[in-house]
Amino acid sequence: MGAGKTSLGRGLSKKLNLPHIDTDYEIEKIKKMKISNIFEFYGENYFRELEQDTIINIISKNKSSIISLGGGSFLNIKLREYIKNKCISIWINVNIDIIYKRINNSQNIRPIFSKMKSKRDLEILLNKRNLIYKEADIKIDSGKLNKSRLVEKVLHKINKYLENNNENC
Repeated sequence: MGAGKTSLGRGLSKKLNLPHIDTDYEIEKIKKMKISNIFEFYGENYFRELEQDTIINIISKNKSSIISLGGGSFLNIKLREYIKNKCISIWINVNIDIIYKRINNSQNIRPIFSKMKSKRDLEILLNKRNLIYKEADIKIDSGKLNKSRLVEKVLHKINKYLENNNENC
């Protein structure tokens, strides 16, 4: 949430000449409604099931692509294991102040964030999630990098990962 997954995904897509798929956007297309409305009308559990099915479907049909997942996707153990077996996962670690500013300045309604009362609530959520995000194959501390520098840093890490693991997604 607010880490820049979609922006990074688009940047990697252009550099690698691979299709970019944003799973939240795909879910919105399937349901013909915004994620925030899905949460409101159907609830988070329904959304998470839809998210899981959509992501597994996307991964199974798109072998070489850049896929931006929603912030809660990797928390789902079934999805996390599926992703670990089929893909290279990347965690973008972003400073809480930057995330908080991005979310507050965003036009997007973020259902999880909208329930929070303070920046501290966001920090607690991110600290819990980070324990799971750390299981990603590649970890990137974005610091204050601009988008192009972040893309270059991720590409470097992907190349190192492929050299060390001799596998491709």
